[in-house]
Formats: sequence, structure tokens, C-alpha cells
Amino acid sequence: MNERTKNFLREKFKEYYLEYPIQLPPGFESREWGFVMFDALPKIVMYRHKSFHSRPEALEYLRSMAPAHAFFSVAYYERPEAGTMADKHWTGADLIFDLDADHLPDAPKSYSAMLANVKDETLKLLDFLTNDFRFSEDLIDIVFSGGRGYHIHVRDQRVRTLGSAQRREIVDYVSGAGLSLKPESISSPISEIPREGMGGWARNINKWIVGYLRDLKDPETAVNKLQEIDGIGAAKAKNLVDGGLLDSVSDANIERIQRGEIKFLTGVQRSFWNRMILKAMQEIGASVDEPVTGDIKRLIRLPTSLHGGSSMRVVPLTLQTIEMFDPLNDAVVFSDREISVAAESPASCDLRGNHFEIEEGVSTVPEYAGIHLMCRGAVEYVKRL
Repeated sequence: MNERTKNFLREKFKEYYLEYPIQLPPGFESREWGFVMFDALPKIVMYRHKSFHSRPEALEYLRSMAPAHAFFSVAYYERPEAGTMADKHWTGADLIFDLDADHLPDAPKSYSAMLANVKDETLKLLDFLTNDFRFSEDLIDIVFSGGRGYHIHVRDQRVRTLGSAQRREIVDYVSGAGLSLKPESISSPISEIPREGMGGWARNINKWIVGYLRDLKDPETAVNKLQEIDGIGAAKAKNLVDGGLLDSVSDANIERIQRGEIKFLTGVQRSFWNRMILKAMQEIGASVDEPVTGDIKRLIRLPTSLHGGSSMRVVPLTLQTIEMFDPLNDAVVFSDREISVAAESPASCDLRGNHFEIEEGVSTVPEYAGIHLMCRGAVEYVKRL
């Protein structure tokens, strides 16, 4: 990234911080702040151990410095500005979860598919937090990171003083770490499945199985779908359907399955339910970044700031808005006026429903696409004459 590009980006970020409302976290005066400036990019140099005593002071800093990245600590300190962690005097920390598309198993290659995948994981986590842990909705902040995932902030006083080990136990629970079926158990017959009324993982497993069964709408669909389960091929799937598995989909029978009853489906092999339970355990767990949750002094990205690696807004969300949220449209803040950019090699991006292919040399693109590609290091700014 050359100096012309850095200067252009700094000015555009400054315009954003002057124009858009900025949200500061609760207790911002007790938090450490950290910033990455455009000057050193692409090298990441963190300026930290900063604190703000008032909202105007924090906003003035953002507007005058226009950082590429803005962070604050999940921790609360007595002296957040102290130069060493020991001198800050930790008093507690929010419970934080980081879900990054790059860290998910079998992550798709396209950016849009990655973002859709990580949103699904985020929704799984939110289900655990609201239903299993019973955290109040108004104490959960959901944030699109501006890059490849989502951050969840839980500000419940009951978790503020938890240590790292206790926080990692929460990660183990939501990810299903340690839950498994012994290989010899999978083929063993069982008389019932986990009941919805048991709560916790039992409730989640039952809920998943019921949802799966409801999707078996007709014999052909059922035979194809059942082959998604390990150990079930076409022949076994057909035997299950012929044995009356689709009878489970009636409302009356669904209620029985919710109570854990399966014996009434006499034509369905009992070992099938073990495979369903195993599949449910694999699908239900949320993939979160354990080191982030366990780090009680972590710096995390400021909601409503801009992400210097993508130019996208770090967007605060709610349980009601996350499902319809489209980051490649809703997190894009810059205009569609045309600017010129130069590329040393071809580059591409998809934003606001448009696909852009940038060839080697100078191209004209909407500002929002050009700034995005500049932040990614794919193009340089070409000043208009």
C-alpha cells in the first residue's frame, strides 16, 4: 500500500467518523483502547494502553486520528491507561465469543458463502446462550466483525469475574467438546432418545432430530436425505422408509418422539436412532474461537468502527436483525461515485449485489468497491488530474 493510497483511505475513514454515529461500549472509561494506524500498514502496529475519560474525548480521537482499526478491551480496569497489565488492576471482563469463517471446518472458498456459513454458526451459539444459559437478550450484543465473522458480547454481571478456565468450559459446552458415542454403541439398539423436556444438550438433540424428521416429506426425499447420515447408504435408507419411518412425521407421533419414545416405530431399526443422535451432536455444536473467549484481557473490535482490512462497518445487530443482515450490502458505507484504481494483477470482489473484475492496469470503479480493494491491498488509489 503506497502513501497516496494510505492518505486517501485515512481521509475517507475520517469522513466516516465525522458523519456516522459512533457507539462506545458500556464502561468505556474503564477499558483499555488500542488502535492500528494507516501509517505502518501493511505491517500491523498496535498503539495500546490508551484510555478515555469522556465520550467527546473518544470521538475526537477517532475523528482526528482516523485509525485503520479500533479496539477496546473486554476487561474493565482500575487504571486502563497503565503501561503494564499488572498495573492496570483487572476488575472483570465481558464474556466474548469470536466466530471466524476461516476457522470453521470445511469452510467454503467464496467470501459470500463463508459469511453465510459463519452466520449459521453464530445463530447456533445464540440459541445456546439464550436457551441453555438463559442470558437475557438485552445483555447480549451481536456484532458483525467487519471482516469474516461475528463477535458476541455477554455483559451479564454473573460472568464478569469468571476466570479463563471457566470461560473455556462454556466454550466446551456450546461446541459439544467431549460429547461422543463409542463406536460399539452406534450399532447397539436403544429404547428411547433424549427427551425435549430434559433441557440442555438433550433438548437440543431432540429438537434437531424432530426437525430432521419433519424434512422427510416423501419417500424419495427421505431416501436421499437419509444418506447424509454416516453409515446409511441407499439400501438402508430405503429399508428405513419401507419400515415406516415416515409415520413419525405425523403431529401425534412427533409429540411422542419429543417425549423420547421410539419403540412404537417397530419397523425402524433401533440402532438408527444412535446414528441420528451422533449426527445431531455433530450439527448442533457451535464452532467458536476458544482462545478469544478464554482471554480475559483481550482487545476486540469497536462496534460502529471501520475495519481497515475490508473498509466495512463493524455493525451492531440484535437477535431480531441478524438473520436478515447481509454484510456485503448492509456493512458497506462508502458512496458509488466513481474513482480510479490501479492493479498490478487481476482482482475481484462482490459488494452491494455487484460483481467487480479488476484487470491489470488502471480501472474505474465505484468508491465503495475501490476502497474495499485498497484495504485488501489489491489495488492502489489513482489521483484524478
